[in-house]
Formats: sequence, structure tokens, C-alpha cells
Amino acid sequence: LTDAIENPSRIDGLFIERAMVRANERLSVLSAEAPIHQPLITDGSAFFQLQEEMRNAFESTVLDLPRHMLIQFPHMVHDAHVAVVVAELTLAATRDTIRVLAWLKSNAPQTKVIVVANAVPSGGALEISRKDFEQSIERSVDIVIPADGKLAAQAAKLGKPMAEVASGKMSSPFTALSNMVLSHATEDGAAAEAAAAGATGAKSLVDNLKSMLAKPKAKAA
Repeated sequence: LTDAIENPSRIDGLFIERAMVRANERLSVLSAEAPIHQPLITDGSAFFQLQEEMRNAFESTVLDLPRHMLIQFPHMVHDAHVAVVVAELTLAATRDTIRVLAWLKSNAPQTKVIVVANAVPSGGALEISRKDFEQSIERSVDIVIPADGKLAAQAAKLGKPMAEVASGKMSSPFTALSNMVLSHATEDGAAAEAAAAGATGAKSLVDNLKSMLAKPKAKAA
């Protein structure tokens, strides 16, 4: 990834095929740690080229963006169907969430925004209550993911995401989030969401994404 950012001319279909790590038959990952000894300098053209090549190679693209990149490279979310804003219930996160939501409203008005409260402790040990958080950001929280140190430790030990390891009650927020994203990210999302809601038992996040990832490439958004 860092090589692509520093050398945009190298980005093409062959580069994408060779550089991306295939996690499974439906998921490929392009990621890298930023070098600590020097900053990455780019005018954003590399990100634009990467997005274009990924659109040609895959049906759906998920970007994990630090908030400062929204300001530097706003074109990265201009065509986004869904933006998931993840925050903890703290005063600092409340201020950041207010600013991020305002930015998305001005710069990506077509994007469906989903707010996720992450690592919410049980027992009321909160820096700011959910009610006060929602009043401050002037909208409701869509998904609440409880803090679960045991599950986090198990996922880290197995080298898997929490959404894959979670079961029972803890899997519900991940299932709800995937259904919500699918309902706005694909033409057939609403049907998929209804089918998921009528199914018995909780599905894993990977299972819920299958309906989208298995679609023919011609239907790519």
C-alpha cells in the first residue's frame, strides 16, 4: 500500500491482483503500516487510482479511514453508499462525532450514515450517557457494541475479528450492522435484510455478507 501511494504510476489491475492479500474466497485485503521514520507524501491521486482499480476488480470496497484523511482527500467518500461512524461514549469522542457528522452532511450528502457506539461498558460506568451523547450529536445511535474483554482476548488469540468469533447475544450487534449496511449498499439489500430478519437463529457477519459478495460483477455499484 505504501509503495502504491508513493508510486501511483504502478497502480493497475496486475498490481491490485499481486498486492492484495486474499483472506478468503470473498475477501481481499490491502493494508500496511505507515513508515515511522518519514511521512507519506501524496496529492491523493494514488488513492483515486486505487479506488478505480478496485471498482473494476471487486463488487464492493470497504475503506477504513482515519478522520484526518476526510479533510485531506474528500473525494474518497464522494461515491460512498454508506459511512459507518464508530465512537465510544466519551466527551472527546462526542466532539469528534459532531464534527465528522457535520462534515459528511456537507461533503457527502448522498451517503447513508450509521453511528455505532463501540466498547460500551455494562453497569453504567460511562463518561457520558447514551442519552446525552445522542442529544449532543442530534441523532440516535444505530448500533451499540458492548465491551467484552473476554471476547476481545479470544479474538486476538485466534487472530480473527470479533465479529467472526462472537456468538449468541454478542453476535447480534455485528449482524444488525451488516444488515443495515447491506440494506443501503446494494439494490437487493432491502430484500436481504428482510430475509435475515425472518431467519431463525443469529447469522455471523460473514454469512450475512454472502448475499452481497456473491452477486455477479455486472451488478457492482
